[in-house]
Amino acid sequence: MSVQTCNLQPMFAQPVSGRNDADDKVVFAKGLPALPCASHEIESDDDVIRSLLHAMKVALQGNDRQSADALQLAIAVRQFGLRPAHGGAAAVRSSTNGRHIQALQKWRLKRVVDYIDARISSRITLADLAAVAGLSRMHFASQFRVATGLRPHEFLLRRRVRRAEELIRETTMTIVEIALAVGFQTQAHFTTVFKRFAGCTPRRWRSINDLPALTSGSLSLPTSFEKRA
Repeated sequence: MSVQTCNLQPMFAQPVSGRNDADDKVVFAKGLPALPCASHEIESDDDVIRSLLHAMKVALQGNDRQSADALQLAIAVRQFGLRPAHGGAAAVRSSTNGRHIQALQKWRLKRVVDYIDARISSRITLADLAAVAGLSRMHFASQFRVATGLRPHEFLLRRRVRRAEELIRETTMTIVEIALAVGFQTQAHFTTVFKRFAGCTPRRWRSINDLPALTSGSLSLPTSFEKRA
């Protein structure tokens, strides 16, 4: 049996401490090549997924992040469709009450992701995301989790880290500036979350990439800075 693998940054690869949802699947990842400090693999013997993975590798090698992101979403949809389910591939059975929960529609998911990306430096609540999707908070949260394998807040944190990795890679911003730019109130919180998802600290991530790191005179934040994370 042939298995296609692809190394990805673990934007959505690290489990959350204390969680028991072992069946949750990694269906999104950041659109940049994997680094030694943090690499994970998606494996599949499905021909369609293998083709998508190959196309994504090509996009990553060409630094075409937009195409790579679109291919990742296609892989996620395909992976979800291959899951065994009762009543259709787009539904899963709740273990508590036997209800079938539909996955969030792709167009709604795209609107939510676009909203997050456009406001990545701001405070974003579950109510905000549910409103963008046009659903109640309860229905949005359950459908979003079926579609992505992640709770909305977890997805948001990973998306913030994804953007932080891009800023570390592409700019000479200080770590504290990047923390603010991706919606964290303090550098300490940002570093903790970043390490949890990327496998190393932001400074270590930058040094591995041999990127210039600016030293900041003070790591304290302005007292008037509004809480964002």
